[in-house]
Amino acid sequence: MAKKGGSRKLKRLAAPRTYKIPRKVFKWAVKTMPGPHPADSSIPVAVLLRDVLGVAKNLREVKYILRRGYFKIDGKVIREYKYPVGLMDVIELVPTKEFYRIMPDTVGYLKPKKITGDETRIKPLRIKNKVMVKGAKIQLTTHDGRNFLVDGDSELYNLKPGDTILYDFVSRKVIDIFRMEPGNYALVVWGRKRGASGKIVNVWKPHPLKPKMVTIQVDDRTFETVFDYVFPIGREEPAISID
Repeated sequence: MAKKGGSRKLKRLAAPRTYKIPRKVFKWAVKTMPGPHPADSSIPVAVLLRDVLGVAKNLREVKYILRRGYFKIDGKVIREYKYPVGLMDVIELVPTKEFYRIMPDTVGYLKPKKITGDETRIKPLRIKNKVMVKGAKIQLTTHDGRNFLVDGDSELYNLKPGDTILYDFVSRKVIDIFRMEPGNYALVVWGRKRGASGKIVNVWKPHPLKPKMVTIQVDDRTFETVFDYVFPIGREEPAISID
């Protein structure tokens, strides 16, 4: 009889590209648990602490760090070593008071970028879905699984999938919004142009059966990429550090 559900194990050779690990040194890799980010666009906490940041030598040390409450994502203590870490997450190493934002890397991996100051409490959230719910309210779902329930008086009511909410997760307040429209600043988070950033020039649909496209200007050149790969992060300048 076939086993129900997916396997609990993951071979290193089959690990997603987001796992920045040697493929042939060991047979198995840590598999992400269900969470706010899909498995193919996230990395488990264990891989981040051990293989990327190098703050742990092995899984035993990773579990010790988590058991002591020394690791946070968006201000929340994480104790599960399989928990998925994904795009724009703000991670904190509590003992050293170091903060990192998970950003797209040009070679196809997610990378932690060190951040300081007020930036350690803000997170851009790209709207993934928008639906009408009971009571004539709108529910906005963002790329990290958060839900915002808004009514007609809210500034978020007219936002669309692809727009961005700049969120202060400490005070739990929306501090700005960035629309997917010409003139705003955006970051490419997937595809061949992953990691590139610049001004949105145009948002267009080449054919009814083809996906929306976005034209982005970087210095004196432009390029086109798929709408779903683009993440607005500011107006004239990015609201978060990207270099």
